[in-house]
Amino acid sequence: MILLFIYTYAKRENMAIVNQINIEAVEGKEKDLKQVLNSLVALSLEQKACQKYELYQLEDKRKTFFIIEIWKNEKKKTAYYESKQYLEISENISKLSLKLSSNSLKLPQCLTKLGLK
Repeated sequence: MILLFIYTYAKRENMAIVNQINIEAVEGKEKDLKQVLNSLVALSLEQKACQKYELYQLEDKRKTFFIIEIWKNEKKKTAYYESKQYLEISENISKLSLKLSSNSLKLPQCLTKLGLK
């Protein structure tokens, strides 16, 4: 346990950023929002720093979407969030959504992905 803590502390600047973003569509705009969110997924996955970007739509609440995103580190995620392309898509999402929330985690680099178990 202590070793894990030391590893995490020493590598803090290289911590992966994991977000779950919850989005509720404006009534009747679910299809439009889904289209915009799919373009966001495509753009995000083009970024070298993006390790994972997945879009989900709830079966029982079709107005509710969520995204799971994993970025290599906070600095690269922030640079992407400030890009012109991201800001344009984000503006469109705002017009089509009622509510947006995010839950964030900062995790050390996944060792299993490196082949270390």
